[in-house]
Amino acid sequence: MATKNESNKDETKKAPEFTKTQIVKSNKYMARRDALNALLEDGKTYSFTEVDGVLKKFDKGGK
Repeated sequence: MATKNESNKDETKKAPEFTKTQIVKSNKYMARRDALNALLEDGKTYSFTEVDGVLKKFDKGGK
């Protein structure tokens, strides 16, 4: 049986985050490199969910 602290660790796990450079160089976003280079901020980290949201918003006409 897990202790209270162990179960809290599972609840607070965050999705992995990556730097702008890592995302722009990734194969996953190869076709969107130019857009991501313009949209993402240097020095900030992003999860794949956040990057997908940025791209979705951009595709709908917002920055």
